[in-house]
Amino acid sequence: MTSRASLIFLLFFPAVTVAQPLVITAPAAPGGGWDQTARAMQRVLAEIEPGVSVQVDNVPGAAGTIGLARFIQSERGNPGALMVTGLVMASGVILNGSPVSLAGTTPIARLTAEYEVIVVPASSRFRSLGELIDAFKKDPGSVSWGGGSAGGTDDLLVRLLAEQIGLPASSVNYVAFAGGGAALAAVLGGQLSAAVSGYAEFAGQIAAGQLRVLAISSASRMSGIDAPTLRESGIALDLSNWRAIVAPPGLSDAEEEALTARMTKLAASPKWRSTLEQNGWADEFLTGPPLRQFLLAEQARIEDVLRRLSATNSRAPTTLAVTLTPSSLPNAVAMIFLGALALTAFTTTRQSVAFDRQGMRMAVALVTALLALPIAFVTAGFVASSTLLFAIASTTLRARPERSRGAQSLSARTIAIDLFVGAAFSIALFLLFTRGLGVMLPGFF
Repeated sequence: MTSRASLIFLLFFPAVTVAQPLVITAPAAPGGGWDQTARAMQRVLAEIEPGVSVQVDNVPGAAGTIGLARFIQSERGNPGALMVTGLVMASGVILNGSPVSLAGTTPIARLTAEYEVIVVPASSRFRSLGELIDAFKKDPGSVSWGGGSAGGTDDLLVRLLAEQIGLPASSVNYVAFAGGGAALAAVLGGQLSAAVSGYAEFAGQIAAGQLRVLAISSASRMSGIDAPTLRESGIALDLSNWRAIVAPPGLSDAEEEALTARMTKLAASPKWRSTLEQNGWADEFLTGPPLRQFLLAEQARIEDVLRRLSATNSRAPTTLAVTLTPSSLPNAVAMIFLGALALTAFTTTRQSVAFDRQGMRMAVALVTALLALPIAFVTAGFVASSTLLFAIASTTLRARPERSRGAQSLSARTIAIDLFVGAAFSIALFLLFTRGLGVMLPGFF
């Protein structure tokens, strides 16, 4: 076929475009909710995009943050890569002090929300949630709870439940597993008093009569699930586990739009609707700017919950532990940044004379800059505020009492050099954290 004939054919008989092959990363072991979501997507895409290769890659560990780090670093700019994420990863980033976060990915779509169920083996002596709670109150350590990663939705639910019945979060004897399959095996084997996870992970064993559902974390009863809500059992608590799809950083607008279109097509397909019903997943499809706003709000909400639960921990460690999170990291950078300046001040201004008024002014200026930098981050942006405060601090360090009438003030050239060095240092830090580590710092300017 000639080139002209090919052009005419494409104009009047548009070819069916072949979709990009995909590798979907499930950042957990097989059997868990992320793995189930990835494999459900794989099945649906095989039906609505015949002939297109869709693979699932499991990368377990640290509430998904190991998979997240690898995804950001190795898949940058790859429009054929997607990763399943959710509430568990948002909290895992905080609890594990991960240097990367969801801010380093390209949000594509929120797909589902799933409510948690509390289950016990069919042979368990606990016939209702009330009986389990009574035993938990009498001897918290004697009741073992199992579920996904520490700090994930399963863990959060149990600790929030403890808070609701008047027990400290630290009293929970929680056993974390890398995937839903391991937690399921443990509860069926009698190694746990109760297990917590999304309904879909236990659905088969519940239907077979091997597990008994004591409660579900929805605000009202769910169709098709024969279980009372926590609220019906007298516990004012409900919690849902959302799951979303993200792409790696570095995609073009066209590539991002193409992936969003594919996920929109998936979510609207009859096969996906059937999958939602079969697994007890709620349809929470969301894309675009509203999705980005949702992710930011979730990060803030989870940080607040974890901080509040930590504050109720009666077994607080005797040593000070600081966890760097995506929101607290800029402040830590500020402390290191001006801490270095303070050290420079100490080493460059040591004199044989006593600490005089000039030294006092220098100390006040440095402390003021140290306190102002985290605030300036938010209002002026990282690079602009860091550059300005670096120059101010450097100018302060160079100040000396006049030793002769011929002493001159700092020249414009010296100030310009300080601004240049401060800008170079600030931009290097900004690129290191945002491009290298995937941590979002406040705006460039």
